[in-house]
Amino acid sequence: MTNLRLVQSVGVGGKNSPNDIKAVQTALNQLKHLLPLNKPLIVDGKLGIKPETSNTVKAIMLFQKKIVGIIKADGRIDVNGKTHKKINEKMAAKKPSIATPVTESLKTKLRAKLEQYEGRVEHMYLDTKGYVTVGVGHMIATAQDASQITFVINESGISASKKEIEDEYALIKSKPFGSAYPARRFKSFAKLKLTDSVIDTLTNKHIVSFESELKKIYGTTEFNKHPENVKLALFDMIFNLGMPKLKNSYTKFNKFIKEGDYKNAALESNRGGIAAERNKYVKDLLSK
Repeated sequence: MTNLRLVQSVGVGGKNSPNDIKAVQTALNQLKHLLPLNKPLIVDGKLGIKPETSNTVKAIMLFQKKIVGIIKADGRIDVNGKTHKKINEKMAAKKPSIATPVTESLKTKLRAKLEQYEGRVEHMYLDTKGYVTVGVGHMIATAQDASQITFVINESGISASKKEIEDEYALIKSKPFGSAYPARRFKSFAKLKLTDSVIDTLTNKHIVSFESELKKIYGTTEFNKHPENVKLALFDMIFNLGMPKLKNSYTKFNKFIKEGDYKNAALESNRGGIAAERNKYVKDLLSK
């Protein structure tokens, strides 16, 4: 990203040459995630008859107040003045975003972290909220859903029948649950299990599904432009929360993500009902 080069001052009481105004409008548009602007400035080299009422000067004043820390913003950018220098500082710090699809390397890191926080369990169990779960945090809503998964019998390795799967689902569902009942407490009730390949298949399907949902929330191109650490954070958020809750209950978080303001997004990323370590993991990813 190039620096803002000015020949003369721009804004209230400035010289306001069209080329300098265009340079300021372009620079502020590139830094719109810091302000944020309701919409990009029109790059036309104009401030109008009353510069103080123009969107460009309003953006300059917003930048001065929010980023430079000038309480009584004057709405003018002087050549090599505080505002000019701060704009160039922020432009130098902002790396150009390149749209990069989710890579296999990222998926490998994601699977490892999901297993760390969700566990990898071959048998059905109840999570802390009482949902039947298996594999790497794969929730099974109904016995019918369970019967669509390929379970095998522990002792023989033979594929379990639909009835055997549904019966075991009902048995597990009837047991007590909560923080005092970790997944291993259900092993003695389980006669069925998943093979490693089936667990991996379920996890990979989750990743594909959640990638699609994240792109619906943030936009395909925009999501692909986020750095790898941000993508990992977003995957963890949606895996834990689900799309509806992430989209509708974390509006400030989503606003900051869309603006590229990851540090403020980190402050809005805290989730209830999970380990502090997992919240810290996501916060640290966004704070890099």
